[in-house]
Formats: sequence, C-alpha cells, structure tokens
Amino acid sequence: MPVFTKLLTIFALIAAAMAAGYCARRMGLLRESAARVIMTLVATIGYPPVGFLAIWNLKLQASDAVLPIAGALQAACMMMLGLAVGRVIAKDRAEAGLFGLASGLANHGATLGGFVILLLYGEVGLARSSVYVLMFWPVVVLLGYPIARCRADGASRTPLWRLYVMNLLDVRSVGLLTGAAGILLSSFGVPRPEFIGRCGIVDIMVFVLVPVAYFAIGLRLHVSHVRETWRLIAGLSVMRFGVSLGVGACILAATHLTPWPLTGLSRDVLIIQSFVPTAVLVVAIANMFDLRPRTASALFVANTLIYLVLVLPWVLWAMG
Repeated sequence: MPVFTKLLTIFALIAAAMAAGYCARRMGLLRESAARVIMTLVATIGYPPVGFLAIWNLKLQASDAVLPIAGALQAACMMMLGLAVGRVIAKDRAEAGLFGLASGLANHGATLGGFVILLLYGEVGLARSSVYVLMFWPVVVLLGYPIARCRADGASRTPLWRLYVMNLLDVRSVGLLTGAAGILLSSFGVPRPEFIGRCGIVDIMVFVLVPVAYFAIGLRLHVSHVRETWRLIAGLSVMRFGVSLGVGACILAATHLTPWPLTGLSRDVLIIQSFVPTAVLVVAIANMFDLRPRTASALFVANTLIYLVLVLPWVLWAMG
C-alpha cells in the first residue's frame, strides 16, 4: 500500500472510530465508563506487543542510545514545564497534572509521528524513528504513571519511592518489560521470525488498535467540553508546537558538545518528533487513573486537529 494511501486510511479510521464511539454513547449503546476498560486493554495487551515486535526487528548498536536518551530528556523537561504552566492555567491539581502529561507525552509512534517520517524519508526514516521511540515506555512508566497516580482526584499522598514500586509491579507497566525484552533480543542478534514481516502482522495489529483506541476517545468526547477547555487547548498548542520545538533544538545543540552529536537523519527525526501532538496514551492514562478523562479526550482531539491543519503542512514543506 502506498504511503499516502496508508496515511489517509489511518486518518479515515481515526475519524470513523471517534464518530462511532461518540454516536454509541449518544444513542445509549455503551456507557461512557466503558472507555476506561477499553483503554486499559489497549495499553496493556495492545500497544506492548506492537512495540516489542517493532523493537525486536531493529539492528541496534551502542551509538543508537543517544537518540532515545535525547527524546526521554525532552519528554521529561516538557512534563515538568507542563506541570508548572498547568498551575497557572488549570482549574485544580488534577487538571494541572493532566496538562503536564499532555505536554510531555506525544504521538511519536505509528499513529502519527512515525508516519510523517515515513512519508518524508521512507523505511529508513521509520526505522530511525523506531529507535527514538525506544524511550517512550520508560518515560510513561517512570514519569507519567507517578504523575497520574498522585494528581488523580482522591489520590492519596503516597511517598515517591512507593509510587515507583507500585508502578513497576502494576500490570499496566507491561510495556516497559516487553520493550526491554525486544531490546535484549535485538542486541543479542536473535532474528525475528520472517513470517511476522511477510504476513504484515505488525501492520494488522496497528490497524486494529488504532480504531479501538479512538473509539474509546469518542466515547469520552463531549463537544461542549471542548469549548469549556479552550484555555488548556490553547496552552497545549503553545507547549507542543512551540516550547517543545525549542527544547528539542536545545537538546540537539547539546549533543554537539558530546562525542556523539546527532546529525543527518537522526537530527531530523529528533526535530520532527519534537513537535508532534499529544499522545493517544495520554487519554489511556487519564482513563486508567481517573485523571479527568473527558478533558483528556477534548485536549487530544483538538491538539491533533490543530497539528493536521496548521502544523503538518508546514512540516512536509520545510522538511521535504
């Protein structure tokens, strides 16, 4: 399937799935609370196997560590900045926590950032983007989950060390373990079975997971809530499409002070991934930990639409 056709197909699936979820709730076919179950399943038995199979297929070298470390540092900086900005523009502690997550966790993978890089650079670009995305699950489990746990409505004041232990023992952190398994298999040269690529198993899994995740987002989507969260939507646009690009540029410059500067394709991947919109997984985390899931859906939908309409055309022109 041509890249443009695949990209348009993904976008059509996204729109149709969200509309289906929205209509299912409005027609009384499903309760809004079903989104929490669906998103938990997506985050625990959906995304981790896809990441595992993709990482296993990479030919990793020691020098590849620089790109995901740079991505992890950027995500951590953006979360901390997001929490600080959230104190100013959010209504309360929970909303500020969600804003911090949405500022730091972005849609780097197959559903957007990876596809944009595939459009621009082909399969070699997608492979390099997959190296960048190695950082995602460690950031989610070690930073995202603790923020969600301590900022959720009714959260207890649990010491930080206990939060980390709880996260590592939680089934929702399985993506960290599957990612580590993929890295080990790739590093030791264990070949991935050929039939996985030949049968397009990863593509099939993505085309199943994407509509399921966006269906759950549609269940939580309230048009009136989008209007009510305009301050957060505007603030998140500035954070994801302005501040994050600046942070990425600073980190890129910092790598040139080390023996392992990011240049060429790795440089372009870091810059492009620096300002993709907020992640689907932010909505999953909001549902799993009861961290304002309606607001999370509104932020995700609005931020993604702004990117597709205003930012992506500029990216394709500037980087193409």
